[in-house]
Amino acid sequence: MKIFKKIIYISTLGLFILACNSKERKEDKSGKAVTPMTETKNKIKPKQERTPIEAFKKGFTTQQLEEFRANYTLPYLLSGGDASVWWSMRTSEVMQTAILPVRQPTMPLEENLNSEVGKIKAETKNFGTISLDEFMVHPESYAAAFIVIRKGQVVYETYPGMNPWDSHVWMSSAKPIASLMVDLLIDEGKIDQEKTMGEHMPEFIDTGWADIKVIDVLDMTPGLNSEENDETRADPNSIASRLFLAEFGIEYNGKHEAVVDVLKDAKSVGPPGTKLEYGSPTTEMLVLLCEAVTGVPFAQLVSENVWSKVGADAPLNLHLSPGGVAATHGVVSSRLRDFARFGMLYTPSWDKISTEQIVTPDIIERIRNGARGRDFFRNGFDGPVFVSRLNNDDIISNSRQWDGVWEDGDIWKSGLQSQAIYVSPDRDLVICAFSTNAPDDSVHRFLRPIATSGLFDE
Repeated sequence: MKIFKKIIYISTLGLFILACNSKERKEDKSGKAVTPMTETKNKIKPKQERTPIEAFKKGFTTQQLEEFRANYTLPYLLSGGDASVWWSMRTSEVMQTAILPVRQPTMPLEENLNSEVGKIKAETKNFGTISLDEFMVHPESYAAAFIVIRKGQVVYETYPGMNPWDSHVWMSSAKPIASLMVDLLIDEGKIDQEKTMGEHMPEFIDTGWADIKVIDVLDMTPGLNSEENDETRADPNSIASRLFLAEFGIEYNGKHEAVVDVLKDAKSVGPPGTKLEYGSPTTEMLVLLCEAVTGVPFAQLVSENVWSKVGADAPLNLHLSPGGVAATHGVVSSRLRDFARFGMLYTPSWDKISTEQIVTPDIIERIRNGARGRDFFRNGFDGPVFVSRLNNDDIISNSRQWDGVWEDGDIWKSGLQSQAIYVSPDRDLVICAFSTNAPDDSVHRFLRPIATSGLFDE
């Protein structure tokens, strides 16, 4: 069994355990109490039947919505079935949402389509070596949308599983939003990345985060038990698992926990800075860090400093925990072109979609120069996972919430169920993808071949 399939199985198993440990009371139509255990036992099949993803371009039926809501558990929503499609494209119907409005006139993207992009091939995990065009329409790829933008022009765009006007969740591809806000506050002198979290956040002075430097949180190497790996995902008592429960409003040991309280429980398990310890708790600590040094809610910070300057097509949605904490580690949604516009902020064509240069050359250099090296990256659990996901061993390391940096300065971030954002600042290139595929994440294997195809080197 390939390593990624193991991760998906264990992750889903862990989320199943989480649901079964929840004691939140629900009732069926007869008034009988329904626990997450009985919900799972009675309604969730071991393997969900999948509707062809293109069918959901027409929306969802009332019967489907009733079924999805009746089976509201994390494994059901995140296992990659039909309910995952609904949750991914209707997140604001499920969670509290901060809507970041478009405050500039839309800056339309020019089109200069190049059919050669769709002919680029990659070795997929389950479908053999096929072209991007073939992959996007493969009935088992569950690819929703894919876009390539060069010098501010759309050169490839397809929507097999959603409409251009639909919003879709970014999953962990949203994590760079948090690091960008930290970098902007570094430039304002409000954050010093060499100082500790405790120096910036008095509320965390008596916690495991107190002596961890900001840079080690940015690079996901805090030396705490906040990591997401096969053991922690399967453990309902882990910090990562409890964070997800708190964000989704699901009880842990009979009570609803606050995100802040969960994060405060993190404990040291080793020295920081020794290896990649991928974990969404680090991203949420950055969210709270930004709020601590400014006194402003994170969604408002992103709106004022980023989205208010972007000539987007539609609002950016930051989805919130019941307590109002922005789940920026993954629960952010937008249209595909606006997802790509975020990536364009890191390219020379930023002025085609923004009234101001938000991502400065200094910020880009911090990401590139911050890659800690191959050994650091491959020493942790997720480094080898990312290498396999890309089928590319040239990647150096992660940096500042991005999953990968290459020698040529390209950067990449992936998300659960095969979301992707790839930025090549020097090529002035952005690639973004939305999917709803948990078992097969081969869409990532097209990113580097597209960037290095030679089509975009001049």
